[in-house]
Amino acid sequence: MTPDRRRAVTVLVLVLTLAAGAPGCVRPSAGPPAIAAGAPCGICGMKVEDVRWACERRDSRGWHVYDSIECLLGDSTAAGPVWLTDWDGARLHAADSLWVVKGDVPSPMGGGYAAFLDRSTAEDVASARRGRVARLAEFSALARRDSR
Repeated sequence: MTPDRRRAVTVLVLVLTLAAGAPGCVRPSAGPPAIAAGAPCGICGMKVEDVRWACERRDSRGWHVYDSIECLLGDSTAAGPVWLTDWDGARLHAADSLWVVKGDVPSPMGGGYAAFLDRSTAEDVASARRGRVARLAEFSALARRDSR
């Protein structure tokens, strides 16, 4: 291969590599954007102070941030995928992959909800905090029933 042809191939590979990493060419992630401290809650308006309590959901209009699980449960318009923050790791996960504790937990709105990736950790917290463990869907169904 001639030096000119080698240089042309190198430039082409470089351009294709850069184009693949350009923001317009990257496929968007299925997961939610990170919740920033200070983001306002879509229900109560309080700013998220500790992201371990925060959660978000997505609908046709975009992502909605909540400072607590109880605000999410109180949103009568809530629909679409929900993401909760694992209290231990402060990382967002799909709600159906987390265990939710409702008990004597100092959550921002006082409802006592916290989410955990590990069921045994959730059980330990529930036992120590006079609570119970379930999936978000169960607590959501109870909240809907109680609001009627």
